Formats: sequence, C-alpha cells, structure tokens
Amino acid sequence: MEKLDTTEVAERAGEFVEEVIERSGLDLDARVNVEEEETIRIELNGEDSELVLADSARLLYAINHLVNQIFYRQARNGCSFILDCEHYRGDRAAELELMARKAAERVRLTGKSVILQPMPSSERRIIHLALAEEPGIRTESEGSGRYRHVQIVPE
Repeated sequence: MEKLDTTEVAERAGEFVEEVIERSGLDLDARVNVEEEETIRIELNGEDSELVLADSARLLYAINHLVNQIFYRQARNGCSFILDCEHYRGDRAAELELMARKAAERVRLTGKSVILQPMPSSERRIIHLALAEEPGIRTESEGSGRYRHVQIVPE
C-alpha cells in the first residue's frame, strides 16, 4: 500500500467521519485540522452532539477507534487521530485531573486504596500522568476490556 502524506490522510479520514455522520442520520458538522505532523484532530459540533457524548462519550470513542484502525497505517509516518465533540476532551481531562488529585489526597489521608470508575485508555493515561509525581501514592491499571480502571495505591 502506498503511504500518503498527513494532509491526504486527514482529508480521507474527514470524509469517512462525514459519511458515518450522514449515514447515521446525525445532525453534526466535522472539521478536520492537522495539529502536528502526526496528529489529526476532527471536531464534531451540531444539534446531535449530546448523542455523541451520551454514556460517557462511548460513541465518540468508538468512532475515534474506527478512524485510528482504518487510517493509522495509511500515513507515511503513522499518525494519531483525536475526535472531539463540543470540547469534551479538554473539559473531561480537567475533570479527571481534579478527581485524581482528590482521590490521591484521600489515599494519603486514609492509607487505603481508591478504585476509580472504569474508563478508556486515553482517560486512564490522564490519571496516571496527573499523579506520576505525587508523593506517597502510585497508580495501577487493573481489570480488562471496558471494565479496566485505575487504582490509586499508597506507597
């Protein structure tokens, strides 16, 4: 398979997402941006945003997974895709960091582990990075599949 430059891959991925939206009957617009040479961001906005973000943004993550699986290897240097809807990812990252810090404080005060709700790998990564330098605790991912979660453990 011939490898494409990032701009061509971004265009194809955007067309794919637009087709998924159209065939699903969702009232959304997709805007594609190449942020860095290896990162393509696709922003979804519109009347049906709440459907994409329902159930902890399960549909957003599912479409993101599909796009990564289909288009990752088409780029010359490989690339990653970030689908977002109504700035959900930024808001969610801030929420996760706050939750992680509060849970870490509880672990330090009580000496007992805290298990967070199951979440996708991208969200677990935010928790791990937010607490990487926190003294007196460590983080571990446990479970499998959609039940995989972060446990914050006293050291």
